[in-house]
Amino acid sequence: MHNDTPAFTPPLDDGKLQRGVHEVGENLHSTIDRVAQPVHNALDRASAGAHQTVDRMASGVAGAAQRLDQRMDRVRAAPNQLLDGACAYVAARPLKAVATAFAIGWLLGRTGANR
Repeated sequence: MHNDTPAFTPPLDDGKLQRGVHEVGENLHSTIDRVAQPVHNALDRASAGAHQTVDRMASGVAGAAQRLDQRMDRVRAAPNQLLDGACAYVAARPLKAVATAFAIGWLLGRTGANR
């Protein structure tokens, strides 16, 4: 038997339905925000910590590079300082310098001659 009467559907109030959907959406957004906030805070703390660590490392490396540059400058200057000191010694004591050079030359010559 075929029944031509439509199925029963309760009357819908579009205003109540829309308000309900809106309210559910607002509740979901609020829940998402509450759940996400601790994650955001943790990420912010982790990011800040990582930046501080990088800054400390960069500062340490910069300090080490500066000390290395200073030492390299001293190493580069050492031969010139030695030469300047020798020149000053020879200028202040020419006879002693010649006698010392002669003695060193004679000792080296004697050492080489015995071979």
